[in-house]
Amino acid sequence: MQPLCPAYILHSRPFQDDKLLLQLLMPEQGRVSAVIRKRQGKQRFAMQPFQLFTVALTGRSSLKTIRTLDELAPASRFTGKFLFSALYLNELICRLWPDDMAAEQLFNYYQQSLQALERAQQTPEQLEPCLREFEFSLLNELGLPVDWQHDASGSVLNADLQYYWLPEQGFVISPGGWPGAALLAIGQQNWQQAGSLQVAKQLSRLLLKPLLGDKPLQSRALFSTPV
Repeated sequence: MQPLCPAYILHSRPFQDDKLLLQLLMPEQGRVSAVIRKRQGKQRFAMQPFQLFTVALTGRSSLKTIRTLDELAPASRFTGKFLFSALYLNELICRLWPDDMAAEQLFNYYQQSLQALERAQQTPEQLEPCLREFEFSLLNELGLPVDWQHDASGSVLNADLQYYWLPEQGFVISPGGWPGAALLAIGQQNWQQAGSLQVAKQLSRLLLKPLLGDKPLQSRALFSTPV
């Protein structure tokens, strides 16, 4: 009997005549491509994103077959920009997370971010902090952490100085750059600090761009103003 494992559906598309090709996020297996037969009747709506499932997989190739898929918790419900934001998280993982690389921490970050997005529907000012925190958590898991306390030379960041980011080095003092106070606040997730959200957005875009390449994110196009 195949073991049951928790999973989220990140993406689905038709595959052959009666199947779907799913992109799953699982703690131990990471991002997994798997095929499942389409559900019929009342069950056809059951395979939705933002819902925790248990799955049993078979197959030795990179493309697995789903033998069982059962709902473990109700789906998170999103509308408008909150739905677009949740789709953005899914697309980032599909584009950036390597095949079959374990994702225990990422799975936790993703689950926490869905919960934070749900809460943000009642407090919309929390939307951007949720997205920025997930982006930097994902970058950290990909081996691209940001040191929010020190510059490239190892000196402690100074709230009164300004900095820019140099790839593979870190922050360097640069007049006209980002305020050190904002960088220190981001590291503490202090989003009340003036400029912290704007700086976090600019820096996350800078770090994500070489990973994403020239192909635009479809989820960003859903926003009139990009996330």
